[in-house]
Amino acid sequence: MGWLKALWQGFLGGADFNYQVTERFILEDKLLTITLPASNIASVEPPKEINYPYRNRHWFSEQQRTHTHETYVHIYTELWMYLPIIPILPSCEYGMLSCVFRVKQTPDRVNALDNQALGDWLNREYDEHYNHPIEGENSQGRNTYLRKDMSKHTTLSDEVMAAQLEGSINNWGYPPIPDSSPVNIKGVEWVFHQLVKPYEHSRTDMYCLGLDENHFLVVRFNHRVDRSDKYKKWRKAANKTQQRVMEQVSLTDYTPQASTPQLTDGTLDKPFITTASAKVDTVVEQETA
Repeated sequence: MGWLKALWQGFLGGADFNYQVTERFILEDKLLTITLPASNIASVEPPKEINYPYRNRHWFSEQQRTHTHETYVHIYTELWMYLPIIPILPSCEYGMLSCVFRVKQTPDRVNALDNQALGDWLNREYDEHYNHPIEGENSQGRNTYLRKDMSKHTTLSDEVMAAQLEGSINNWGYPPIPDSSPVNIKGVEWVFHQLVKPYEHSRTDMYCLGLDENHFLVVRFNHRVDRSDKYKKWRKAANKTQQRVMEQVSLTDYTPQASTPQLTDGTLDKPFITTASAKVDTVVEQETA
């Protein structure tokens, strides 16, 4: 039956909602409940934290990590690989979908409970980092560097210069991204924020929800395409997985008097895919570091 399904959909792997795990995390006065398919990648998972006192400035500073323009506290990650039915080479994955849960901070002037303000700031955070006048760590000022480099070509006309600069930023920099927008999922209004480049099939979709005036929850889906000639085979399935996972995210009030929720260990009687290449380790590091 599994092979018939694989032949019909055109790939092996992906998220299987017949094998799900439920995780619970305490975010100050909120209880985050996550129900999603178990990963099809065999890996050793580190012990999970259950309590995230993100309003404690010292705790947040100690726990936060920075990757590209984002600084955040990591909560949880799940990954699903999409593979060819008949693998020919050791590294022939079609791609991977990852789902990462994080907590982020906003500047004092931005109210995270105001979806319009939060969405505007998400785009501004991206633009100000990559177009910063001073080049720095984590690709800060990357577009500025590309503009300076292009300005050396004094023999080019303004029209040619503009076209080549646009192509340079699209390929090696950080081009403009779509405006963040509200999206309603099961009666809850999230802010949808997308990182995508022209002419690339890979993308990152983020759903953001204010926790208080200075903090918000992020559910981050990264669609990594390894074979551009095969992405259509699994993209539709990955999009459905993303929507269904979001429909199963629950954020409810939590009081200390309630019994402390127990974490699952994520172990299920499920055959894991073990043919994934070493690229998985790199993606795990990028998504959680």
